[in-house]
Formats: sequence, C-alpha cells, structure tokens
Amino acid sequence: MIWFTVQLDDKPGALARMAAALGERGINITAIVGIAEDTDGALMLTTSDAVGTRKAFEALALAFEEHDPGAGLSLDEMSRATGLTDHGMSAGN
Repeated sequence: MIWFTVQLDDKPGALARMAAALGERGINITAIVGIAEDTDGALMLTTSDAVGTRKAFEALALAFEEHDPGAGLSLDEMSRATGLTDHGMSAGN
C-alpha cells in the first residue's frame, strides 16, 4: 500500500477536482487523513490503484509525495514527516 501526500491549492473545488480525477479513472480512495490551517493544508491518502493515482496527479500537475509503510515507516512516522501531526492531528484518529 502506498500513501500519497498531496498539497492542494487554497481554492474552492481543489479537493473536488482531485477526487473527480481519481473517480473518472475508476480509482477508489481507500483511506484519507487531512489537515488545514489558514491557507496551508495537506492530505494523505491511499487508493485502490497507485499507478493510476500517479497518472491522475500528474495530469492535474498536482505536487505529491509517496510513502511506503512497508519500507519501515509507520503511518504516524509518515504523518510527522509531512507535518500532519504538527497541528494536533495524529494519523489513525
């Protein structure tokens, strides 16, 4: 399972565009964690198709990072690495 970290623009519809791009490719979001403060925000998500997710994000010119928990990082460690726990939110809550 690959976790993707995505920084979305602070604009109405940014999340909807990302979700629609995945849905149009038949890709299901299997887990999602997000945090926003003022204009900064990040999402961590897994999907049913990592390769298709990469292609969808690239088509949107959406910046993203990938994290593989099988490589030795727990979800909490990935959250800290991306700053998601800096605002009092822990992965898995």
